[in-house]
Amino acid sequence: MAQSTATTPKPQPSSAAIFAPRKALVIGNDNYRYVPKLLNAAFDAQAITGSLKSVGYQVFAYFNLDEKGFKQALRDFRLQVEGGDEVVFFFAGHGVQIGAANYLLPIDVRGGSEDQVKDEAIQLQRILDDLQEKRAKFSLAIVDACRDNPFKGAGRAIGGRGLAPTTAATGQMIMFSAGNGQQALDKLGEQDRERNGLFTRVLVREMTKPGVTVDRVLRNVRNEVVSLAKSVGHEQTPALYDQAVEIFISNSKVFRLVILKTMVCLL
Repeated sequence: MAQSTATTPKPQPSSAAIFAPRKALVIGNDNYRYVPKLLNAAFDAQAITGSLKSVGYQVFAYFNLDEKGFKQALRDFRLQVEGGDEVVFFFAGHGVQIGAANYLLPIDVRGGSEDQVKDEAIQLQRILDDLQEKRAKFSLAIVDACRDNPFKGAGRAIGGRGLAPTTAATGQMIMFSAGNGQQALDKLGEQDRERNGLFTRVLVREMTKPGVTVDRVLRNVRNEVVSLAKSVGHEQTPALYDQAVEIFISNSKVFRLVILKTMVCLL
């Protein structure tokens, strides 16, 4: 059964009224019914939920959503977002690239054909478009779904490994846990007892450091993931697509400095 939580941050001092509301949608799917289950996705979503709360986000968190629940969660969140909000969307689970589009998989996806996957799964671009239409001041989409193709070896060729490169609209940043064609690591070897995947464990640590911009957080995450993956002979380079304002994060106070940025793609 899908679980959800929604928490509202504690009231801030009166000076915080000038700051934009912060809202986040977090989804972790690992208990898949018809494709391989995942080890860490729900744990990753739980960890991100805690970190986002600590920096002032109202978090709507869901775990193991089927198609109906996934689409309902998106509809409900869309109603929560208002113009001028700062928004984060985080997904951990299976994702697949079909053509130039990326699809996030609910736990009941069957994938008998590419058309069926397109019908049952959630196209990432539609989520991004919704946030753009709502005129969010800033939106960050983080997708930790660059595992091996869940449909591989099932007698059909559906999608490709990893996620396809994408484009960020003005005011958006998008980060994938691995580059095109790469696989994101859950563990750094057999002795690794961490319950979070490599990308998320680094992200959680970096995003709660005080006085650091979102842009710097994501670049620090990218560099650290590359280094740790190389230490076990694996190539994993998180991809960042950026055409956003610069946001400062602190675990005690929230600061914002608006600086227009050019789009950059790091692969």
